[in-house]
Parts: sequence; structure tokens; C-alpha cells
Amino acid sequence: MKEEKGIPDVLLNFFKGPGGHSLIVKGSAGTGKTTFALQLTEELGSVENSYYMSIRVSDYSLYNQFPWLSGKIEFRKRIAPTRLDRRAEEEESKVDRTELKKLEGRIEMGEEDEQSIYDKISEGEVTETGLILDLGSDLPEIDMAYDIVEDTLPEKSLILIDSINALAERYGIHPSKLMNTLQKDLVETSSSDVLYVLESPGETRLDYLGDGVITLTSEEHEGRRLRMMKIEKLRGTEIRQHKYAYTLDGGRIKTFGFEKIEIPEHKSSWEPLPDISENWISTGSEQLDSLTGGFKKGSIVAVEVGGNVDTLYSDFIKTSIISNFISLGRGVAFVPEKKASSEIVREEIMPFVGQEAFENCVRVFEPSATTSVEGSRIALPMEGSDVDNELKWSNIEYHLSKAERPILSLMGFDTLEAVFGHKVIEDLAGHMSSIRKAKDIFLGIVTSTTSSTAPLANLAHTHLKIENIDGSVVLFGEKPYTELHALSFDHSKGYPRTVLTPII
Repeated sequence: MKEEKGIPDVLLNFFKGPGGHSLIVKGSAGTGKTTFALQLTEELGSVENSYYMSIRVSDYSLYNQFPWLSGKIEFRKRIAPTRLDRRAEEEESKVDRTELKKLEGRIEMGEEDEQSIYDKISEGEVTETGLILDLGSDLPEIDMAYDIVEDTLPEKSLILIDSINALAERYGIHPSKLMNTLQKDLVETSSSDVLYVLESPGETRLDYLGDGVITLTSEEHEGRRLRMMKIEKLRGTEIRQHKYAYTLDGGRIKTFGFEKIEIPEHKSSWEPLPDISENWISTGSEQLDSLTGGFKKGSIVAVEVGGNVDTLYSDFIKTSIISNFISLGRGVAFVPEKKASSEIVREEIMPFVGQEAFENCVRVFEPSATTSVEGSRIALPMEGSDVDNELKWSNIEYHLSKAERPILSLMGFDTLEAVFGHKVIEDLAGHMSSIRKAKDIFLGIVTSTTSSTAPLANLAHTHLKIENIDGSVVLFGEKPYTELHALSFDHSKGYPRTVLTPII
């Protein structure tokens, strides 16, 4: 199975490297910035050494929104130290507070923002003898972060600030001043890790202050939600893939990046899925059945595969469909893509269904020039002169007389067009009409370059698309209309099971 990932390994490895690191996470509202920050602590295994600082979200709200956090992360609250307490701590501190002292000094002198002076006065307590003003800490949350780093040493800490904009606004200073302070004291000198949530999705001058920058976006692809994680930079780290599709399904981030899929070495017998109902046939995948409703008897199905999709993705989909038909004793008439021979089809399908069932239930059409003696028992030649005659449905029924109904006609249109010409779909009218009358099923595999794509899509009762978007392979339905789903496969049972994860 293509392993389901949360946060990409390249980001986890970035934090696992020697020394401290800072990462800026940007994105519009609802893109999952808080989810990313909290999930990072878990996937790094640093929950106990993490400090999550949120100015805009309460602990109660976070536990309601992210129930998986309960018992895993502590939202630490401490009483801000007094001035004397701070002096005593600083004398014994192992954490460099040079830049923090400078910043607090400027705030006390009113050099950062005059409003902060009046804010402090408004926080004072009026008594009979005058005004009591607490000058214990000018930046209590930041002081707390330094204390936690101090307590955690010699182990590394992870400080999460959600968001740096809200925190800076609270103190009345520019975010760059806070980031510079934390970068120099905690990241560079104390080798701690800091994550800043930034509320500005576009490029800002703050980007230059972090060691790494990622952007989370919610876009549209053919009218459907597409979430993308873009790695802008990771200082000192090689980035082989800089974009990942991701989902927030289940309240967690799951990313889907480029990963080469391979044919498993060990293959087992296919476990067939029964019919969904009297008139609906299973696709061979429970998840695909749930998405589409299955294949209706007498229907036309179009599967459109993008030109940059690894052929194994469509091969595994076809294997699932064909194997389920054969395992139920049903016939399959197959025109493979790219003029593949019957021997190749035999090699791909027979291990899942057995030799007897394969030879009784499968007939493979191939160009006559490629037909071999070995494959002759299941191979039917295509001369390329008369589509209606060479693919006549009554002839196919005769060759599949030992098979049960409905029969599947599975046609690769790149091969059909190469043999019969670009107008082949017009000449398949009789073939399709016979299938509909007999309550069998027609499934055409088309691409962006086949001439038959648009007309077949118009005729189809079910139209699915498989595309590669920046290295992430997705499947979605035009008929019926569905959202995007990340496509992967589970081979744990010895055969390919389709896995669809909704991108929500």
C-alpha cells in the first residue's frame, strides 16, 4: 500500500537535524495551520517538550476541535514571574536571553510602542495609597517560552506560536521584532525549534526571518476543493518535491505526494465483491462502489486518464474490475491500451483468478500482426478494416459462451484509434447498442490525446477522471459528480485494492 502520510518526511527531517530550526506556516483561514502545528508535535515525538502558545483560541476550544489531543499535549499556564523572580532566574539561566532583555528594555522605555505604556497603566490596580503597577514581565508568554526551554534542557524544545501576528499585536510591536528575538536567543543560541503561524498567506518580509517557510492553500480544480501544501524553503535541506496535495479528513493532515508504485511480488486469489443490487454491478472496489454506486447493467462507462499519470494507477483499476468480473464467472472482452498483447494480459490477470477461469472468461483483441500462437486461445485478431464486423457483439458472445452475464467490454481507445482511425467511436455505435440491449457493460479507457474522449464522455452514464496534480494522483467523478479523492492502492491481501481518500 502507498503509505498514508501525515506531515511530509522532508519537514520532519528538517526539525530532526542538529541545532535549532524555525518554520513559518502561512495560509488563509481554514487551511489547517493550527492542525499542522499541533500534529507536528505528535509526529516528531516531542509532545512532552512542546509549548503551544495561542492568543486567539482557548484550550477548551482546541480540545473540542482536536479531540485526539486530549492527554497528549499540555497547554502550559504559569503565573508571570515578578521582577525579582526574573532577576534570580536570569542569573542562573542556561538559555541566552540577550535579545529578549533588549526587546523588553525598549518596551519599558516606550521605544517600541507608546500605547504599551498606557496599556500597562490600564492594567494597574487603584488603591487608597495610589496605583499598583505590575512590571513583572513585559512579555509574559515569551518569558514562559524561555522558561520551558530552560526546564527542558539538555533536550530540545518545540515552541509553537499561533499566531505571531496576534501575539505581536497584543504587545503593540511588529512581528519581525519578536521573530528576530526568538531566532537569535532560542533557535541560534539555545538550539530550540520554533514554529510561527502567520496569518498572511502571501509573500512577506517575515519570510526571510524563518529557516523554513510553507504555505497551505485551499484552491479549486475543475470546481472542486484542492488543498495544496507548498514548501517555499527549508534552509540546509534538499527539497525533491515542493508541492503536496493534502486533506483535513478526520481533523488531521494527510499528504499525498509522488511515490512510485510497484507491482507486488506475491499475488493471491481475488476475493470477489458481490453485486450491489439486481441492476448494479460492483467495480471490484468497495470504495469505488461507494463513490459511484457501481456499474449499472446496460451502461456506458468512461475512465479518462491524464497523460502524466503512471500507467500502474490505471492498470490496477482495470485489474480490480476485470478480476472481479472473472471471479464471478463473467466474461470480459478486452482491447488493451498501447497495443498490449494477450500474453501481457495473461501475465497481469491470471495470477488473481486462475488459468481455467481466465481462459473461459477472457478474450483479448489485438492487432493481427502481434497475435501469437501461445495467446491464440484467448486472442482475437483485429484487422483494422471493419469495426462493426470485427467487434460484432454476437461474435463476442459466442467466444464467451462459457461465461456468465453481464459481459464487460473493456476498450482502450488509444489502441482502437491506432488500428481503426480517429473516428472509431462513431463506428462502435452498433457494438454499444447491442451491449445496452443485452444489459452488459461497456467501459472505455480514454486520455487527453484520444479523439474519442469528448464524445465518449457525452455518451457515458459514468465518467471518472484520474489526474496527476503536482505529483499527487487524484480520482474524481464527472458523472456522478464527486469531490477530489487521493488515489492509492493496498496490496496487503496480495492483490490491488483501491484506496480513495477525500480531499476535504
